[in-house]
Amino acid sequence: MRWPVAMLLVSFLLAGCRHNCDLVEAELRTKESELREARSDLLRSEAFNEALQRELHASQSNSAAKIPPELSAQIYTLKEIALGRQTGGYDDDDCAGDEALQVVLEPRDTDGHTIKAPGMLRVEALEITSEGLKIPLSAWDVPPEQLRKTWRNGLLATGYYVVLAWKNWPTNEKLRVIARFTLADGRLFEADRDVTIRLTPAAKRKPANVPSLEAVPVEPETPLPLPQKSPAPIGETGAAGGQVNPAGLWQSPRLSRAVELLPPAAAR
Repeated sequence: MRWPVAMLLVSFLLAGCRHNCDLVEAELRTKESELREARSDLLRSEAFNEALQRELHASQSNSAAKIPPELSAQIYTLKEIALGRQTGGYDDDDCAGDEALQVVLEPRDTDGHTIKAPGMLRVEALEITSEGLKIPLSAWDVPPEQLRKTWRNGLLATGYYVVLAWKNWPTNEKLRVIARFTLADGRLFEADRDVTIRLTPAAKRKPANVPSLEAVPVEPETPLPLPQKSPAPIGETGAAGGQVNPAGLWQSPRLSRAVELLPPAAAR
């Protein structure tokens, strides 16, 4: 009886070992597959990083000749832009409501500090309706030389303080302000902010960016000369003793600036 029991125990042991070996081999195959995928991802990341480094080096070398050395540090260290809390309606008169839009642009470096980076600013204002629709209202372009004069170091915020008069008067209090800042090397940064303004009454609104009619020169109209009368009536004898021709009673005036020819008028 001992031999059959021993053979049964050995068979159980061999079956357990075979099962454990199969589990270990399956786990090894899974680890090898994950390792191959990780190596493939690593190679792709390295190739992508090398391509980005070559592109960055080429862009810096191409733009280095166009940008002055004193501005290179401010341009290349710029990481992002933001719109300050004072961005919103601007009221500087005695009339109720905001007559302009104030945009506070804050260029920030990698440490989050505001720097005076030179560039061109484009601002777009969109009205937000009660249904949530965004309707374009106005757009402004501020060149670098004009933007540089608006820099201000304030207690609440430091940056470019740009005041933009309405091109079209808003009809909704809520606006979406979008700022696009373009550097000299061609890089573009964008920031947006939702603001609430105070509407100006319609009776107090001034014409926005409409040229005055008085500035348009108007040439005075030249009156047409009156028809000339004949020295003698019809049927009477002229100075030379001959009969007066009725067709000669009307003479065509000089058409210097005329646009219409008057019909002949009979002499009385």
